[in-house]
Amino acid sequence: MVARFFSVGLILLTMLMASPSVADEPGLRMGLLPTNAALSLISLYNPMAMHMQNALGRPVDIFTARSFRVYYDELIREEFDFIVPAPHFGVIALDHGYEPLFRYQTELRPMIVLAKGSPIKSAVQLKGRKVLTADRLTAVSVVTERWLEVDFGLRVDRDYQLAEASSHTTAIRAVALGEADAAITTPPALIQVPPDVRDAVDVLPCRLSVPQQFAMAHHRLGRKTVERIRAALATFGETEEGRAFFAKGYGGFVPLTKTDIEAVRPYADIVIRRIEGGE
Repeated sequence: MVARFFSVGLILLTMLMASPSVADEPGLRMGLLPTNAALSLISLYNPMAMHMQNALGRPVDIFTARSFRVYYDELIREEFDFIVPAPHFGVIALDHGYEPLFRYQTELRPMIVLAKGSPIKSAVQLKGRKVLTADRLTAVSVVTERWLEVDFGLRVDRDYQLAEASSHTTAIRAVALGEADAAITTPPALIQVPPDVRDAVDVLPCRLSVPQQFAMAHHRLGRKTVERIRAALATFGETEEGRAFFAKGYGGFVPLTKTDIEAVRPYADIVIRRIEGGE
């Protein structure tokens, strides 16, 4: 089951700020991938949740999971009402009853973080190195693995070591401290680390990119509620809180199209094979 205690901060805030009629309504379950520490996710997405709550007149509770694999299980069991998944998990969600709404405007282009002054000047020099990733199931990790193999002939476990960190922030910090040779991450993740950590690293951009994170609602909510969620999200960027949120490297919301989904489906297939095949 989802780790409900992760959402305690938001639930308390909802109870304090909402009117009694709102607080008495059943809450919508907002499911987030565990791309960062739970409290960091709550802090980041609380403005979006509160905006939706005010527009819908019912609580919105934030949930995350212990791991990407646990999130995958919860996603295919359709436990969430509203989700903001990484794009390849969004394709999986589409096949389990979730309706496309929006995606972030910016492209999800992975980057490899190196310590400032590192002797590594090209991705081909990662051979024999230790590279960190938040999770091998993240979109940036899957895309970067493909890029390193296609462009440089580097295969994970054969040519370089890929180790999982607890989050993007942890991975970037480890590189800054010299505890790892490199880390796979994203521009938004790099923007969100402390300035002293950000100033201690350089980056190698990845050639490949995919659409950014999706926003989706489960069709069981009914057409009226789904459309109200769509309308609420469409105005989020017009608020002060929304502008601050999108300034963290997301750009804004744009409609999620079939082209976006099909561009990411090959990476979703990789994740399904890894999880269902026990890789």
